[in-house]
Amino acid sequence: MDFTLLLCALVATVVGVLMVYSATESSRGPTISPSDFAVKQAEFGLAGLALVIVITRIDFRFLETFTLPFYLVTLLLLGLVVVQGIISYGSQRWLNFLGIIPIQPSELAKLSLVVMLAKVLSDHEKDMKRLKWFVAAGVLTLIPAVVVYEQPDLGTTIMLVAIFLGMTVAARVPARMYVLLGALAIPAVFAFWKWLLHDYQRERFTTFLHPESDLRGAGYNIIQARITIGSGGLLGQGYLGGSQSQLGFQKVQYSDYIFSVVAEQFGLIGSIVLMILLFVIVWRCLVVASRSPSTFGSLLCVGVATWIGVQIFINVGMNLGLMPATGIPLPFISYGGSSLMSILLGLGIVQSVSAQSSTVVFGDKQWSPGWARAGKTTLRPR
Repeated sequence: MDFTLLLCALVATVVGVLMVYSATESSRGPTISPSDFAVKQAEFGLAGLALVIVITRIDFRFLETFTLPFYLVTLLLLGLVVVQGIISYGSQRWLNFLGIIPIQPSELAKLSLVVMLAKVLSDHEKDMKRLKWFVAAGVLTLIPAVVVYEQPDLGTTIMLVAIFLGMTVAARVPARMYVLLGALAIPAVFAFWKWLLHDYQRERFTTFLHPESDLRGAGYNIIQARITIGSGGLLGQGYLGGSQSQLGFQKVQYSDYIFSVVAEQFGLIGSIVLMILLFVIVWRCLVVASRSPSTFGSLLCVGVATWIGVQIFINVGMNLGLMPATGIPLPFISYGGSSLMSILLGLGIVQSVSAQSSTVVFGDKQWSPGWARAGKTTLRPR
């Protein structure tokens, strides 16, 4: 296992539980109940970390056999959301698993797409110079993206497209494909803005440019997030402190805007430490990708790294007012069982790739990869 990755994921999960507790502390009763957000987050975190250990012991190449079934089951779940999904905050994104546990299939769709694209891109590694395979990968991305958008969930739709771009770049798709994609994207974006974007989504983009134009409406969260972050200063106001977060000025602060809570309570220094922690997770995924003897395994790791990295970038940018609000959670830190479990499942696959790449074989002898990692050999794992 990559123990640096495991340790960072464990620490980030614990920090997430603590921050969810802090973000909801002001609305809690005198005792902690099983229904509390922090308790639920801890339960999902423990289950996810246990799955990381289990998946690590399974050869990641096992996924190649079940790539298509996994992808189709995910599409089926997304279809069920459209038919009988739970409506919350104006969106229909959840299903009741066993009648008691709400799950969000759109989070699972990210992992499913990573596995599917890794399979297609690795199987046709030498054919990616041909337009039809690039289009095929795009269609595989477009199908779940369209269904997810109709929930409506613009944030996850953006994430699916980002995963496609990151993985096709890693698969060394020729630059001319992206030139063609860019040429098609210009009229597509115009049509999307004019006819397909929901009114409230269009309002989010325009309010992002001028949040002061609607202080009590669409611009409220953007302005409050800035105030909350600014009130933290250099060192912050301490855990469970901060007037903005503890007095409830910031809405949904346990989810989309939890970074502002971190910034208020731990200041600039604490925010930088958190960003370093999350950056190390992304970096270790890319390190494992570079060591994988299998193209399939390498692309799996790149897909997970892209998924986590882009979500961090968008969520933090949204909190700082540098990007429009799109409802994308901060990995490990924001409340959300489906999001946390899906990311930990992805890291479990990365750990499996690491485990399968961790032995250097030469003749009938095997060595620990420690000296190989230090650059003392050019041998590649078999």
